[in-house]
Amino acid sequence: MRIGVIGLGVIAPFFLRAVQENPGLRLTAVCDLDAAKLTDFGPEVTAFTDHRELLASGLVDGVVITLPNHAHAPVVRDVLRAGVHVCCEKPLTVAAVDAHELTDLAEEHGATLFTAFHRRYNTHVRRLAAELPDPARISHVTSRYNEKIEEHSGTDAWYLDIDRCGGGCVIDNGPNALDALETVLGPLSLRDATIGDVRAGVEFCARLELATADGTPVDVELDWALGTGEQKDITVHLKDGSVLHADMLEGFDAFKSSLDHEYAGIMADFHQVVRAGRGAPDRGPHIVELVEEAYGIGRVKETRLRMSPKDPAAARMVKLLYHRREDRGMVLSPWRSRCVRAGEVHELVTTVDRPAHAGDVVDRVGFLGFAEFPVGAVIERGDLVTGPGGPLGRVAGFDECHAPNHYNILIDTDRVLTAEDLDLRTAHHLTFSGGTA
Repeated sequence: MRIGVIGLGVIAPFFLRAVQENPGLRLTAVCDLDAAKLTDFGPEVTAFTDHRELLASGLVDGVVITLPNHAHAPVVRDVLRAGVHVCCEKPLTVAAVDAHELTDLAEEHGATLFTAFHRRYNTHVRRLAAELPDPARISHVTSRYNEKIEEHSGTDAWYLDIDRCGGGCVIDNGPNALDALETVLGPLSLRDATIGDVRAGVEFCARLELATADGTPVDVELDWALGTGEQKDITVHLKDGSVLHADMLEGFDAFKSSLDHEYAGIMADFHQVVRAGRGAPDRGPHIVELVEEAYGIGRVKETRLRMSPKDPAAARMVKLLYHRREDRGMVLSPWRSRCVRAGEVHELVTTVDRPAHAGDVVDRVGFLGFAEFPVGAVIERGDLVTGPGGPLGRVAGFDECHAPNHYNILIDTDRVLTAEDLDLRTAHHLTFSGGTA
């Protein structure tokens, strides 16, 4: 089978070696916009700077696409219309609508559309899939796919360009992590997603919450900013307390040394699918859908991981209170945050009632006193409140029974506290930091 490689970036060498070492494949063409990358190939390999010229040459039966993510859809579209088989590096596309269009095009033109997920060929992932017990014995599953992106992307700056990559670790590491999990567990559905450490629109960390077909929770941690080394694994937690574990890097001590056997698996599988047909639909479009869903949830959330959304607010105690009530009858307001102006004074109230919804009644309270905010600030539900002796609790919300004179800032605490319990003094400062709700 005559193979062309379109795109000679940081991933291409793994495909090239896999082609060269497979006796059923022969490299006949390469293509890259940068002519300098085309000089190291022998006379048996024809070089192109335009993929359309490569397709028109008749030199290839199939091509491998290793381009920036945004270029996958238009180039794969051209390949399929030429009736050429295509192996596309994950993600198949940035948008799900494009992935489904390519699936239809492949069928229309009788060409193979194959998404390259290299971790499904990892020896440890395959071992775990073979060892998996009865799903009824599984409590939950966790997976980590963590690295320092700069160590992996080399000179391919497009990984950090939102317009060319489509995102960050969710669209780059996410597809391999999700496909490896589905290789072990079967189809997954997304329940929740949180992104964080966002830089120029590109997220460097994320948490995905998924579930198997029978409802088993699956939690995925993605990180592009790991300090040193890599963490890429799957842990199956069983209900009896034992675990089954697959460390994808175990035994592969050199940097990226696990990739050679995985990319060899990709090319062998691609060749087999072209020759014998596909036993199951390509998973590429489904993974694109999961990634798209994750961004649909994570990008509209206020919450961001590892990102402080605001400066801490400081308040100086100007009047102390020492009493408690069991029947105060405060009511949680609907507002998740409140602005305070410089010089405003508000009342601080602790409670163990755990109010969570607008209208919840707050009876069991302790009064800390009144505090002045010297500069304008925003107080939010979830803010961590810290006093001279350390953390007190988190802001539960607000009661407005004394408005517009002042807010009652309600603080969730483990026990009802007053100024005397904390040995507060006037001029002591409390800080409000974070905000998690």
